[in-house]
Amino acid sequence: MKNHARVVIIGGGAMGVGLQYHLALEGWTDTVLIEKGELTSGSTWHAAGQVPHFNGSLNTTKIHLYGTKLYPKLEELTGQAVSWHGCGGIRLATNQNEVDWFKYVYGISKLAGYECEIISPSEIKKYHPFVDTFGVICGFYTPHDGHVAPADVTNAMAAGIRKMGAEIIRRNRVTDVKLQPNGEWKVFTEQGDITCEHVVNSAGSYCDVVGSWTGHKVPIVNMLHQYFITEPLKELIDLAPELPVIRDPYAHAYLREETNGILVGPYETSTAHVCWDGKPPSWDFESELLPNELERVFPWLERAGERIPLFAKYGIKRIVSGAITHTTDGNYLSGPAHGAPNYWMHCGASIGVAQGGGAGKYLAQWMVHGQAEINMREYDPRRFGDWATQDYVHQVAVVDYQHMYTCMPPNHQHHVGRDLRKTSLHDILKAEGAQFGQIFGWERARWYDKNALGAKYTNESEILGYKRTNAFAAMREEARCVRERVGLMDLSTFSKFEITGRDAHKFLERICANKIASKDGGIVLTHLLNQNGFIESELTVTRLGPESFYALSAAAAQHYDYDQLTWRKLPGEQVTITDNTDKYGTLVLAGPRARDTLQPICDTDLSNASFRWLTGKMAKVAGCGVVLLRVNYVGELGWEIHCDMKDMPKIYAALRESGKPHGIGLFGTYAMNSLRMEKAYRGWGSELTNEVDMIEASMSRFLRLDKGVDFMGRTATLEREKTGPRMKLVYLELDEGDCDVLGNEPVYYGDKLVGITTSGGFGFAVNKSLAFAYVEPTIEVMHNHVEIMMFNARRKARLIPDHGIYDPENLRPRA
Repeated sequence: MKNHARVVIIGGGAMGVGLQYHLALEGWTDTVLIEKGELTSGSTWHAAGQVPHFNGSLNTTKIHLYGTKLYPKLEELTGQAVSWHGCGGIRLATNQNEVDWFKYVYGISKLAGYECEIISPSEIKKYHPFVDTFGVICGFYTPHDGHVAPADVTNAMAAGIRKMGAEIIRRNRVTDVKLQPNGEWKVFTEQGDITCEHVVNSAGSYCDVVGSWTGHKVPIVNMLHQYFITEPLKELIDLAPELPVIRDPYAHAYLREETNGILVGPYETSTAHVCWDGKPPSWDFESELLPNELERVFPWLERAGERIPLFAKYGIKRIVSGAITHTTDGNYLSGPAHGAPNYWMHCGASIGVAQGGGAGKYLAQWMVHGQAEINMREYDPRRFGDWATQDYVHQVAVVDYQHMYTCMPPNHQHHVGRDLRKTSLHDILKAEGAQFGQIFGWERARWYDKNALGAKYTNESEILGYKRTNAFAAMREEARCVRERVGLMDLSTFSKFEITGRDAHKFLERICANKIASKDGGIVLTHLLNQNGFIESELTVTRLGPESFYALSAAAAQHYDYDQLTWRKLPGEQVTITDNTDKYGTLVLAGPRARDTLQPICDTDLSNASFRWLTGKMAKVAGCGVVLLRVNYVGELGWEIHCDMKDMPKIYAALRESGKPHGIGLFGTYAMNSLRMEKAYRGWGSELTNEVDMIEASMSRFLRLDKGVDFMGRTATLEREKTGPRMKLVYLELDEGDCDVLGNEPVYYGDKLVGITTSGGFGFAVNKSLAFAYVEPTIEVMHNHVEIMMFNARRKARLIPDHGIYDPENLRPRA
């Protein structure tokens, strides 16, 4: 074994091998994969190997679709035989929410580019004559997905790896990983040590153990999953072609043909549990199964027999009972770990065979080129923080496993694993009827329902679905309160960073695309770009003093943005970056009566002459020291009040009392989305992602290419200016309907697919459904209307100026 490599990958399952294969395709062949046993000998070898197209995430769909294109041609590419079964699949819908979901996913299929069809029960029988369609409303038919032998596909990629000159070492256990003073990583193994620039934790069921060596928490559990195969059935022996895979929410299982028998794999909705009492497997656990628990899953097997009566007629020949990794949201972990650079996670996949090829492709792109073709945020390990304790992971991952075949509509969150991070106002707001959602561990009010004061669970009173819900009326009243009187919101979930030191201003100028304020009190909205000129982060930066700056960003970006800031520091720069997210609380006071409410309890003159828009000051409110920022995300006169978390209840009470004569009311994130859509304010993670640049996002006014500093991404942006935008963000007003844009709906002009939506919402002040979309640049120039496919029907939308349909002159924030 050599003693240095560019990349060392720990773990030889479908995920690790898939990554190494695609790194080699990208030209990185100085890589070493180290596996303690044989390739696939952990969870990969016993996987059922389904590779479905159907998925509610566009990015995950692209990952799966790549696999179904790669796996059938791997034998030709590598010379290693692969047993690919392109039998197709049918997912069944048994209620209206599932039907709406199918229609939404149908739109995703158009964006991803795979063939599918929503078919009737009678058509289902044509493709699968043995299915009983009782209770079925329709099916989602995907003719070109299927299943593959996991060992075949992994070993075929391994053959390709060896042909391209990369190295795989088997029968060599990694025993430790340590960060070296020069920023490289040393990997200790039974056969010697190897130093590398990049280390990848792809250790499957052991990934949490491997992560612990370097202080990384890896939020996974090993779930026990079983599937059952019958003896060969005479009805199937001479049947051709192979039957499509059935995915049934009634049986909560996949059902497919396997060697002339029937294979059934249930995701039981109760009694599911982790393996080994939540502990990792022993190091000598290799190519082994666990004792089966047949009786425990009888209820779901019985339902499978009802769905395919043929299954109930024959005996079970084989039971496969093995461990599969699972995260709390069902998405695997892929990307940089929080902390020191170049430690990558690529693990935690519950359907790793389906995802191994595509996941490897896109992480390889990220490692080699600094970004992937797709938005990787939903897989980024930094979507979890220290709040994701092992108890939380255990509770929520089990519940998420149990929901594998449950349609979870927009904004659905599990009831377990809650109340991990609460602001000092949580109990007060709960008593006001707050319906909370969880964001990066925080409980944050989505809306307020006075009728739900006794609700046991957060957000229990909203009847979720793909169309407008029963929260719509409350959203309208909250939004009107802000537009017509004054609203108050707890937005302490902001990520908050203090950037201090002699070089703080120079540092921010060097890394930010906008010009940083040169006078104390100045506020700027700015963005961090990568070397390719694409958007990584969005920050609101306030200059509190010559060597003191206060930066705010999205709640979910706390670890991500901290890394973006710290990784950009140069050696010797006198800059200190402190994460004060938990230390400070934030109240948003906004509306035409905001000044009337705040001035009586504030020691600072809030008049326009004294306190201009987009400035900040140190002040006292209700006798407490605060930072007041005259800025907000709703487009009204108002202030953000940043204070010690412990002082927030006192300030809140004073504001409520002072605001009584002015009709003060509480508002949540649902109303805030409505208000920001009326102002055409972009959102990080929806309009602003690493898939687009500032010009494409119509954010040129926040781009200062002339500021005299060669900030990161400037050179690439200048080059992209020359070639012109690939797409353009547009602002849309939709015809009347009973739903609003969710994001990832196809946009058409005539019969041509020309774009994709990013987000939307209903604007109550203008009584219109509004949306953002990226479209081909010619659409913005030549046409004033498009159509959006929403639930399998076209809905007309008109392009409108992107400075906001409400208060387009932006007079109200300056009032």
